[in-house]
Amino acid sequence: MWKEISNSEPLMMEYTGALPKKLYRYRSIVPKVMDERLINFEILEEAIFLAGLKDLNDPDEGRFLMKFEGERKEIYSFWKDAIQSIQGDLPILKINSQAAFNTERVLSDGGAVPENIVKHTRSVLENIVRIASFTTDPVNYSMWANYAKYYHPIDGVIDHAGICIEYECDKNWLHLNLHPVEYSDVLPILNPVSFSGEELVKTLYMKTREWRGEEEWRIMSVIQAYPPFSRNLTTNSKIKISGSITGVIFGIKTPDEVIKEIISKVSLEKPDILFKKIMLNPTTYKRELVLLNG
Repeated sequence: MWKEISNSEPLMMEYTGALPKKLYRYRSIVPKVMDERLINFEILEEAIFLAGLKDLNDPDEGRFLMKFEGERKEIYSFWKDAIQSIQGDLPILKINSQAAFNTERVLSDGGAVPENIVKHTRSVLENIVRIASFTTDPVNYSMWANYAKYYHPIDGVIDHAGICIEYECDKNWLHLNLHPVEYSDVLPILNPVSFSGEELVKTLYMKTREWRGEEEWRIMSVIQAYPPFSRNLTTNSKIKISGSITGVIFGIKTPDEVIKEIISKVSLEKPDILFKKIMLNPTTYKRELVLLNG
């Protein structure tokens, strides 16, 4: 179901700054799968599913432009290698001819990358790049409303009624390519001729400034797969961070019966986990974390 953290995993995004002491992950509650997915998988097993770029809520994830820059021979070499990697069964003369045609097309279009190449690149990245998001703020109302809902079987969706899982963050997280998101409205431009994995990875940790209130940190991995993708592509998109969960926080509107059920089931196996609840102090109008089992 998941794999342990391995210090031998290739590091794609190195972070050398100070780490936050805690990281938080907002989670919604769906009653039908609460035991299986939330209590057992995410809390008791301390497992995390990494979603594909295409499954994240920001439709502009992985935003960057592509533009060719370089000499004719460099662009030709790029196309020749690209065609061979995708259609290696073509005769060499056909590959050379197609590479030459693509090169002239790019040069006549001022370095513009053909639309089909852009779409293919994004389609591949949206499937193989896997991400899990965290934040440093457990009392962010916007986060509670967007990511921590309760799907009531009768009353419908209730905001501020899910949970927030609290993790202890240490240097072991760095091997998961942990890095804070950079919020910028600058649109990165990647050159296929001098394309580097480092440049691409940086774009995956960038979002527009309208998202800066989320104070996001993310971990990332890349599945080694190529189109056409198999149905079990996401089998290896789960990890486990042993001993990392220190608390579970309930939202202002999380139903009392759900709180009792989660505390009861989790406490049996993990008695050291602290349970807290978001409360609004009526005298100061400040959001506070109130300890429920202490």
